[in-house]
Formats: sequence, C-alpha cells, structure tokens
Amino acid sequence: MQMKEKAEQAAKAKSQFLSVMSHELRTPLNAVIGITHLLLQSDPREDQQEDLRTLQFSGESLLNIINDILDFTKLDSGKIELSAVDFNLRDLTQSLYQSFSFKAKEKNIVFDVEYDERMPFYVKGDSFRLSQVLNNLISNAIKFTQEGSVKLKVEMTESNESSFVTHFAVVDSGIGIAKDKQEKIFEQFTQADSDTTRLYGGTGLGLSISGRLVELMGGRLLVESIQGQGSTFISGSCCSGGDAIYGCCCPEGDNEEQ
Repeated sequence: MQMKEKAEQAAKAKSQFLSVMSHELRTPLNAVIGITHLLLQSDPREDQQEDLRTLQFSGESLLNIINDILDFTKLDSGKIELSAVDFNLRDLTQSLYQSFSFKAKEKNIVFDVEYDERMPFYVKGDSFRLSQVLNNLISNAIKFTQEGSVKLKVEMTESNESSFVTHFAVVDSGIGIAKDKQEKIFEQFTQADSDTTRLYGGTGLGLSISGRLVELMGGRLLVESIQGQGSTFISGSCCSGGDAIYGCCCPEGDNEEQ
C-alpha cells in the first residue's frame, strides 16, 4: 500500500510539473514568435528573411508540442470539461478551409470541404475542442499526403424533432497505415513506425489527444486505411449508441439559416 501511494504521488507530481512547465514556457515562446513576426513585417534583407522564417517555424513547432503536452496532462488528470454553446458550424469549416488551403497548395495537393446541404448552420456544442480535433486530423492528412487530395466531409446522419447527429470524416490519398499499426497510432507518444518520426516529425501525441477528446464527446475515433493508398478518419452515429466523433444538437426553431 505504501509503494502504491508513493507511485500515485510520483505520478501526480510529474503531471503537475508538466502542467506548470508548459504554462511557463508558453509565455516567453509566444513573445519570441510575436517578435519574429514583427521583424518579418519590417522589410528585412532577403538573407535575413530565410533565418527569420526558420526561427518562426521552429518556435511555432515548439509551441504546438507544448500545447499538446499541456492538453495531454489535463486529459490525464480529468480536468478538461466540454462546453455547450451556440456556434456556426459552417463558419468553422470555412475557417478550416482557409487555414489549410495554403499549406495544401504549397504541396501541390487539393484540399476541399464537403458540407451536407441538409444541415443547419447554427448548432450547439464545444466548437474549440471540435476545431482542435479536426485541425489535428487535417494537419496530419496534409503532412502525410505527397500528391492527390485531402477532403473534410461533414454530413448529417440522423435527425429528429429536437436534434441531429453530425458525421465527420477526413479523407486523404497519402501514405496510408499498415493494418497491424492502425490501433497503435492512437497510443500516446507513438507513431506508425520509426521512419514516420524521422521523415515527418511529430511527437505521437496528436491522435492520442484527439481520441481522448472524442471519448469525452461520447464517441470513438476510427480509421480505415490501406498502406500506400491513403487513410480515412471517420465516425459513426452517437444517437443509436454507435461510434460518433461528435454530436451537434440543434433545437427545432432555433436555426437562423438552413
């Protein structure tokens, strides 16, 4: 019992340390990224621009890692709670399109959003966490796709008088995932294989965090993939007790747009 208590105290201390350090590191790092951005806007020489862009990219990459560690620590300690507020789902998907279309063009691949016409624009849910999950999935899809396309599909799967269920899917034509590695990729600090880390980078936390967030939403994140042909991260229906990534409820009569 004493050894169990010591192990629990050590785990708690580690979690608190990671949380505090993540918060402390983000403040100066945001300043570094902000000043780098200002320097890029002040007409630097061509040789300085390359150095500043490298600095900005490195700072943003480090900030993403710190944010992932902070989110993972919060999830591990059960401190993340979902909100339920009204938001415009169509605007959210449009923002995602604008954010990722430039990155896709840089790689000469097509990024598109397919939005179900039956769905209303205004829904109720946690837009921040939904955006976090979709950001991660789309970012991964573009990173692991060298040619072809990436698509975000938003579809209504079930509807009744008071609510409806939204199905999300991120489809890519990238490198794909071997069948025996498809469960492994959702484990923390884990990627499909060592070559993935070497060639593409990353910490192996993104899908683990996304999967945990989806579980908080009452669902389960699933993947269908064929190695060398691409991947699809999908969801089923939560109203019928299936595996939904997210349920967007919209009371009847509250829709401003259809």
